[in-house]
Amino acid sequence: MNWRATLWPVVLLTWMPSALSQPLDLTEEERTWIAAHPTVHVAIEPDWKPMQYVEDGRVMGLTSEYIDYIEHSTGLRFKPVPDTGVGQERIAKFQRGEVDVLPGVIQMFAPQSIIDAALFTNAYYTGATIVVTRKDSRAVFDLHRLDGRVAALKKDSSYESAIRALYPNVKILGTKTPEESLIAVLEGRADAAIDVAPALLPFLRRKYDEELYVSGGISRLPMELSMAVRRDLPILHRILDKALASLTADQIDEMVQRQLESATYGRPSLDVLLRYYGLQMALVLSGLLLIAGFAIHARQQRRLAIRSEKEKTMFLAVLSHEIRSPMNAILASMELLMQRTELPDESHRLLAVASSGAENLLYLLDEVLDISKLEAGRLQLDLGPVDIMELTRSVVDLLALNAKDGVELELIQEHPIEPHLMLDRFRVEQVLHNLISNAIKFTSEGGVTISIRLDPSPLPLTKHQLHIRIVDTGIGIDSTSLERLFRPYAQASANTARKFGGTGLGLTICRQLLELMGGSIELLSEPGKGTLASVRLPCDTYIAPAHLQEQALSRQLFDVAATEHPPRVLLVEDTPANQAVLQAQLNVLGCRSTLAPDGDKALSALEQSTYDIVLLDCDLPGISGYEVARQWRATESSCSLFPTPLVAISASSDEAHTTACFEAGMDGVLKKPIKLGKLRDALQLWTDMPLAHTDEEATFVTNDRAAIADLWNDLHALRAAVEMADMEDAAHWAHRLFGAFAVLEQSDMASLAQSMEARFKAGPYSSAQADLRQLEQLLTQYASDRSSP
Repeated sequence: MNWRATLWPVVLLTWMPSALSQPLDLTEEERTWIAAHPTVHVAIEPDWKPMQYVEDGRVMGLTSEYIDYIEHSTGLRFKPVPDTGVGQERIAKFQRGEVDVLPGVIQMFAPQSIIDAALFTNAYYTGATIVVTRKDSRAVFDLHRLDGRVAALKKDSSYESAIRALYPNVKILGTKTPEESLIAVLEGRADAAIDVAPALLPFLRRKYDEELYVSGGISRLPMELSMAVRRDLPILHRILDKALASLTADQIDEMVQRQLESATYGRPSLDVLLRYYGLQMALVLSGLLLIAGFAIHARQQRRLAIRSEKEKTMFLAVLSHEIRSPMNAILASMELLMQRTELPDESHRLLAVASSGAENLLYLLDEVLDISKLEAGRLQLDLGPVDIMELTRSVVDLLALNAKDGVELELIQEHPIEPHLMLDRFRVEQVLHNLISNAIKFTSEGGVTISIRLDPSPLPLTKHQLHIRIVDTGIGIDSTSLERLFRPYAQASANTARKFGGTGLGLTICRQLLELMGGSIELLSEPGKGTLASVRLPCDTYIAPAHLQEQALSRQLFDVAATEHPPRVLLVEDTPANQAVLQAQLNVLGCRSTLAPDGDKALSALEQSTYDIVLLDCDLPGISGYEVARQWRATESSCSLFPTPLVAISASSDEAHTTACFEAGMDGVLKKPIKLGKLRDALQLWTDMPLAHTDEEATFVTNDRAAIADLWNDLHALRAAVEMADMEDAAHWAHRLFGAFAVLEQSDMASLAQSMEARFKAGPYSSAQADLRQLEQLLTQYASDRSSP
């Protein structure tokens, strides 16, 4: 039964004449009364939902809608009088004059005390009185059927007095709220609950649908709500009647619907929810289960993808190690053989071919590793000051040897460019190498032109945009082939691949590297007319630290000669083999070096003397290199000392290490093994002092016996740490050995020590003893080779 549909006709029929009524028209007397008595005191029944009730201190219910309308149309303000919920108290206050209006009274059932003291407005709401019983009870259309039985209804209500007068044989159980009346029937304390339909039906449908039923309606007890006004306020009575009569049917419908929908009746039972929303709940549950299934499947697939990516990364890392180590040995051996002048020319030619093939294999390996890192998002940029013209010129000079006869290479600087730009030198060089080598490879006549200019950046976070154009007069590419060239391993055609070779990875790597750096690449080409590669790359100008600028200015002012004042270098290194090699390199470069084997001695040396630069190992016994840098920077700051350039020297090269160095206050990072040319560049960059010129491939004579003895000591310490299961100490000694082997250019031992360090950091591993034995064998062989005449 749709109880709302049942109520609307009753309400609308009651107020149909009001739909045709005129707007509120008050007399002068009524307006004067309102001005003199703007506040009307009302007593609200607090627990007769949805007719009138109090919730969270606010007057709610259908009655409140009518009161709001009267306030809006007349200017009166209705003020609720505090109520304890007892009906007799409201009546007493009304009789004493403390209450002006009782807004919800059934005139037909009102007690005589109210009838004698009140003027009643026309009824503004008419509803049916219903009886609710348990399902096994008989229908009740006449309350005489309840003679001798108990009826639960609201205490002190109009119904109570009317039923006591009309049906004296019905026993009354007074309750506080309509819901308590229903509960009394449900628990067997009453045989029936009686109240107006809007008060009982919502609870019945939401909570007790399967247990209680509407047993019938009582025609002799219709509910006609009126407002009772004190007899001494006839003008107020007329004002309220006029206001109620001005309502339209549409307004009444809106008020009734709003109140019946906004009233809360507690949480519906599960049975009720299933009855009314079973299909929707089933669909929602099915949808949630489906989404959960998809989520679980997606999570499993993601785990598989991550695992596959890790396996792929591990495979490539192992492949890189296993190929690069023997390839380095092959290349080194061929270089040594090519230095022998007694070999015939044919042997030299064959060695050159073999060396070129090995270099190409390493280049291919680098490309595969790069594309793998780019796809996995693991490739990190290393920004630093770069002279772009010098870098491009070096690439052009290197590749010019590959150009065919008659093909000219031209490098154009379109306008002055900042001397140093903040770029990743290695990655920019990689892009230039790929693009220029491609242009040369596919150009048999004419030339290749590389033009560079620096434009203002359109982006807000960067100052410049580097624009590099590479134009060739080669074979060109058709538009169809051009679209697929940026896909991995793609080439213009199979014939091109056979004729010119290549892996098809170069352009893919170029585009992904440029996108990683925030740039872009565009290719324009036409068969037979050549190709244009246009690169745009955002960048900023490098600004040297203030103390380095002051150093450079000071040296220019005083014109200090390098021969008279060679650079003073503090070398902080704990490994004897590294000490010997690095000191030998510094001597060759004309530097005066001071050795500090640990952090404490380094700080002491800095306090006692002044140095042009500090080469600082990070993995030191006691105080680490990071802590040395932090403490010395703090000392410089507190004592207002001129900052000394601090450059890290370490076998570590990961991003975390680099970040830690700069956060500690260091100015740069050098990765072991440190070649002579790389050391010279670092010294010139940070000291700006002339250095001695020497052969890049110079060899350094060290005390082999002492160095090898120290290596054995470190290896014994590593074995002791492994046997004690001290993985942290084992990782320290493995790192120390890795750095020493790297400086000595012993790639096999360096790679093995580096691998052991990484595995020790992850925890104990089963093959540690086998790796130790292999390392001992390699060191034994190295010692034997060095002792041979």
